[in-house]
Amino acid sequence: MEENDPKNYRLVEESEDEVYAKVKELKTCLADALDEQDQVAEGDALSFLGLAYYKLGDYTTAKDYHEKHLALSQELKDEKGERRAHGNLGCLFKLTGDFTKAREHLIAALNIAKERDHKRPLAKIYNNLGNIYELEMNYEEAITCNKERLAVAKELRDQNGIGKALANLGNLNHVLGNLEESVQFYEEMLEILRAKLRILDTLAEEESNSEDEDDIVDIDLVALEAVAEAKQKMLDEKLAEEKAKDDAKKKRQIKNPFKKKPKTREEKIEAWLEN
Repeated sequence: MEENDPKNYRLVEESEDEVYAKVKELKTCLADALDEQDQVAEGDALSFLGLAYYKLGDYTTAKDYHEKHLALSQELKDEKGERRAHGNLGCLFKLTGDFTKAREHLIAALNIAKERDHKRPLAKIYNNLGNIYELEMNYEEAITCNKERLAVAKELRDQNGIGKALANLGNLNHVLGNLEESVQFYEEMLEILRAKLRILDTLAEEESNSEDEDDIVDIDLVALEAVAEAKQKMLDEKLAEEKAKDDAKKKRQIKNPFKKKPKTREEKIEAWLEN
């Protein structure tokens, strides 16, 4: 498998036929958006088409769609769309080896995320930017980016992000010969991993249906569940009313067809060990 094969990257696993089918659907959505002059839906379609062609390894077409999305977002003053387009272009140029353009786009995305205090995208951008500096062997800047990512991940209480940032910092300090710092980061990362494994084991035990467990009905628990069910019903009714009001605005909204699916316990552990 080639180093720059998109199949190496963590996207939803799909066959080419499945991706081509989604391309066809997205092109129909794009045509409808253009006919109805719905520029928000147009932007979503352009962005997802860029991602689709990225998955297919057609980087020229992917770049074309992402650049169109960027231009439209700038025209609409849609900073969220602009940030996303810059981020996608940054990842695309990183994959094709043009680190200068990749860095420019990611720094542009970073500035927007900072201005708007978009925490979760900020963590991802720091990660991608840190990867570029590492590929360029600019390890000090890579460490700076990963420390920023770690700080944001801690603020978000994102255990996955914290663990990966710590692992990166351990690796980078090891390359620089900062062995004490490297060991410290690795030990912190291992604590995060152990905590996650304990939580997963606990959840697995709670979900087990052992024949040795007593079949006892807790009356208080039943009552609490009934109250919770009633509250949920009220909430559902309220949400239904709000949804009806927003349906007109969201009529043309296009969902990301390449969003990752939830992982099983085994897949989570495997992903942690791989990273």
